[in-house]
Amino acid sequence: MIKESFSAKKALPLYIIAVVVIWCFSSCISAKKMSYFQDLPDADTVNLPRIQLPPRVITVGDDLFIGFGGKDNEAANFFNKVSQPLAPTGTVIEQPSSGSKYIVDDKGAISLPILGEVIVTGLTADQLKEKLQKAVVDYIKDPVVDVRFNTFSFSILGEVRSPGLHSLPLQRTTLFEALAVSGDLPHNAKRYNIQLYRDFNGERKIMQIDLRSKNILNNPDLFQVRNNDVIIVKPRPGAIFTENSGPVFSLVSVVLGLATLAITLIK
Repeated sequence: MIKESFSAKKALPLYIIAVVVIWCFSSCISAKKMSYFQDLPDADTVNLPRIQLPPRVITVGDDLFIGFGGKDNEAANFFNKVSQPLAPTGTVIEQPSSGSKYIVDDKGAISLPILGEVIVTGLTADQLKEKLQKAVVDYIKDPVVDVRFNTFSFSILGEVRSPGLHSLPLQRTTLFEALAVSGDLPHNAKRYNIQLYRDFNGERKIMQIDLRSKNILNNPDLFQVRNNDVIIVKPRPGAIFTENSGPVFSLVSVVLGLATLAITLIK
């Protein structure tokens, strides 16, 4: 009996040391995997090559603001409003004095006074400006057209602090801004093998993002988030264990405490 008690007493510190080592090791691994751009040089300033970000083009479902102006304000204002309410898809749903709000319909068109249905998908905001200026030149003297995107939307799912659909009052956004809006990645999220689902101009594809590498900074196709993109972040291996390790270690602490008490009483 005395020999068994001595063995248990001798093994107890080994259990404690093993628990502490496992805990520290898992913490070190987590800290390494949380770093972004691990391959950047160790310098105060890192100069990155300039990249040309692709212009945003109009797609189905986009929310546009279009305003007309010119030397003849009365003629211009006629294009900034409609005489009767129209259906919300593909037509005006707001009527501010300096312009109107349009939702691009399933055919890729919007409906304008006099001009009727105008196909707008595949055009940038500047290209649509030029197209509309030419279209109204017979009605407005020296026409000026303002075209803007009212919102920018994307979805982010999985291991982020604030998942869901996010709509921003921006013309465009970057991957950094998308992560910031979602509350950044928690410690149990993969910084690599992030999936970017994109349905653009009839082409659907899934691309992989590795935030540990600086290559993402030089890739405009990934760094520039596009409207209606879906970003999917996966949990890293061992994240479930780490996330639930608190109760486990609490239980181990209780067992070790009881074992210590039992050994003391036996002694």
